Amino acid sequence: MASDGQTKRARRRSYKVLGWAVMVPLLLIVWQVGAVRLEQPWILPSVTRVVGQLIHPLRAHYASGSLFGNAGVSFLRAAIGFLLAAVVGIGLGVLMGAVRIVRGLIEPIVELARPLCPIAWIPFAIAVFKLQTLPQLFGIRFSHTVFDQVQIGMVFVLFWGAFFPIVVNTLDGVAGVRRNYLSLAWTLGASRRQVFAHVYLPAAMPMILTGLRQGIATCWMVIIAAEMLPGADSGIGYLLMYASDQSGMDVVIAAMIIIAAIGASLNYLMLHATRHLVAWHGKEF
Repeated sequence: MASDGQTKRARRRSYKVLGWAVMVPLLLIVWQVGAVRLEQPWILPSVTRVVGQLIHPLRAHYASGSLFGNAGVSFLRAAIGFLLAAVVGIGLGVLMGAVRIVRGLIEPIVELARPLCPIAWIPFAIAVFKLQTLPQLFGIRFSHTVFDQVQIGMVFVLFWGAFFPIVVNTLDGVAGVRRNYLSLAWTLGASRRQVFAHVYLPAAMPMILTGLRQGIATCWMVIIAAEMLPGADSGIGYLLMYASDQSGMDVVIAAMIIIAAIGASLNYLMLHATRHLVAWHGKEF
């Protein structure tokens, strides 16, 4: 006989299947009918026009590249910003959670800076980093690779968006480690490195993964604003804005769908990783 938990999970799965099988097709039908009756594709293109863009992701648009190519550039920018935020955020969060004096010194700065929207940093990024790219940071004028499209200012804005969810969740996870776990480890003669690796890190892992999930979601949402920086001539956000200026609403909606699909895929991967990495944890994800 199935447990209550299994019954609830089966019910949730059935609701999801119902949503995909009924609500999504219904939304597409309403969209298509509305577009046909409106007859203004520069405002509301039909489903078929948007699908036509999506099934040809390598088609160039307005000399700005294809949907696939621009999405790849955006993903690379977001990945670099997120990875930097993950390394710095987890390291600083663990240090703040484990060492009280470090937390006392740094936490006020974190709390003051955290509410500041990443988009607000765009003027600062323009003034400080200008149009400098990642290869130029290492003294290479042109690397003739996709990294020539990665502006330092964009990476900074994306880093800012991902950093605070990661550092705050990591801090909460480490600070919430039970004192008796630590006392037992010290009693058994564990070194600081062993306490970190076998007590702090495993106990804080659920919160760290939650921070990473929130950080990557924020980072991907900020990508459109980051690609509005002067000098940007590629990226899915840039293509979306350029197509809007050209009244190419079918390209705009296709870009929006790609942005949503990538964001949903990243969220799913993080949830999948969380379930496997902390399967021992009692929390239901």
